[in-house]
Amino acid sequence: MASSRGCIVLLHLVMVVNEVSLQVTVKGVIGGSVVLPCSSKEPQLASEDITVNWKHHNRLKVYGIVKGKVSVEGQDPEYENRVESDSEQHLRGNFSLKLKNLRYSDTGKYQCYIIAVSVIKTVELHIEEPLQHPFVRSVGGSVVLPCSSKKSQLTAEDITVHWRHNETLKVYDIIKGKVSLEEQDSTYYNRTEIIREKYLNGNFSLKLNNVQHRDTGIYTCYITNEFLIQSVKLEFNQGAQARPEKILLVPLLSVSILLCMT
Repeated sequence: MASSRGCIVLLHLVMVVNEVSLQVTVKGVIGGSVVLPCSSKEPQLASEDITVNWKHHNRLKVYGIVKGKVSVEGQDPEYENRVESDSEQHLRGNFSLKLKNLRYSDTGKYQCYIIAVSVIKTVELHIEEPLQHPFVRSVGGSVVLPCSSKKSQLTAEDITVHWRHNETLKVYDIIKGKVSLEEQDSTYYNRTEIIREKYLNGNFSLKLNNVQHRDTGIYTCYITNEFLIQSVKLEFNQGAQARPEKILLVPLLSVSILLCMT
């Protein structure tokens, strides 16, 4: 009898694991639109079998499909007139949601509950914010790459920030309020700094010293706890020969949406 019970428990655990899918990450920009993907592996579904619930932070109701029909009953006011899906695609198992007029409050995790097949799909939405203030510095000097939080109050535990150069090179990390340079690329040894007193107040701007030609490119600041991404493009401005070479920080305007499976 003990052995039989053990088998039942094991089977139950396997079923729970099958209900949760891999997470998808999506990027969007303020004021733009983004598609939150969600689909079933079932090749064909009858209309009466289609019941899907979309939620934000696992509690705010974003959108619903009940027996094949769209339902906004109980929808949180934040999403009123900002969400839509293609009803023709529902019969094909595609319940992806389009979210329009993106706001900072839209960041975070969305859950798509496909009731008929007991599947939960999770989509993580990050907002990519274009910078608006360029800076000019001389070669061999220092430059400040701006990045800041949208929250007024932060605790050290809330602060996890990653600076990357051209997406791959690790420039600087703050993990749960503590600086971590263990994986920093050797190119940046002893050339980077962030003032602790400032980042505890939400200012994660990075100072890069002794700037060289190899430092050109795109620097991205990922504020992970807020699902925010801030980028700046660092490039040389070739002026007249008699003038010293300068570095220009150009705002990076990105309107692309990136989907990546983790």
